[in-house]
Amino acid sequence: MKRFPGLRTFRTIGAAIGLGVFAAGAAAAQIPRPPAAADGAELFATTCQVCHGQAGIGGVGPALRGAKFTADYVRKVLQEGRPGTMMPGFTGTMSPGEIGGITRYVVRLQAPDGPAPGGLRGDANAGQAVFFLKGSARSCSVCHSVEGRGGSVGPDLMSKIAGQSAKQIFQKIIVVPHRSADPAYSTVRLTTKTGAILTGIRSGETKDSVLFYDTSSLPPILRTIPKADITASARQQSSVMPNDYASRLTLQQLLDVVAFLRMSSGDRNVSVTLADVVD
Repeated sequence: MKRFPGLRTFRTIGAAIGLGVFAAGAAAAQIPRPPAAADGAELFATTCQVCHGQAGIGGVGPALRGAKFTADYVRKVLQEGRPGTMMPGFTGTMSPGEIGGITRYVVRLQAPDGPAPGGLRGDANAGQAVFFLKGSARSCSVCHSVEGRGGSVGPDLMSKIAGQSAKQIFQKIIVVPHRSADPAYSTVRLTTKTGAILTGIRSGETKDSVLFYDTSSLPPILRTIPKADITASARQQSSVMPNDYASRLTLQQLLDVVAFLRMSSGDRNVSVTLADVVD
């Protein structure tokens, strides 16, 4: 498989509840597609991978793994979509041959020796470089610290990953960060007298002001807001943790970051493979 240029939120393989989101129907129709290949790999990479990740490992949409992913099931979902979700039907935007090619490819993913990139192995040193990537507004270290190095917008990750497996780290930090938000770093929505709405994280306060990390853009901006100017404050259910790392980092880079965090937490057995982070 070719490396995919991006990253996204992943879901646990085997827990997928359907094909979910491939791409919006209109957008999919605009993406230049190569002729349908026999196994559908190239067409999957240009159409489906944007949501379901490299080799269907998961992303914005769920992982494409499980006993239900038979040829009949996959073909039907591709043709008809899934009502109530963002997964569109592709009848009319894909030819029967293209749908058949993707169907065969997804079915092959279920085989132990299928085209999943199972030979990848995380490298802790490479993961450290990704975590502390300089000049990137989306570098992990912009918000998080490891052993005192990094930002203070979010929690020091060592307190969050101590004793956790590679799979748990992968899920909580990379795959579904919104499910494990620390209440101390919950998202807050502030409304000011001028009608401005700010979303971010409270960092502290003085007698007269609130210290507030504005996360409407990255890197977050620390603002000092007079309490007298705040007319409303409400906690939000969502997390400010970006959920698109699966579209911004390669799978190799993700495994590298997990290996780095495991090494930093004291686990010297830092070999991290695809099998370590998914079922």
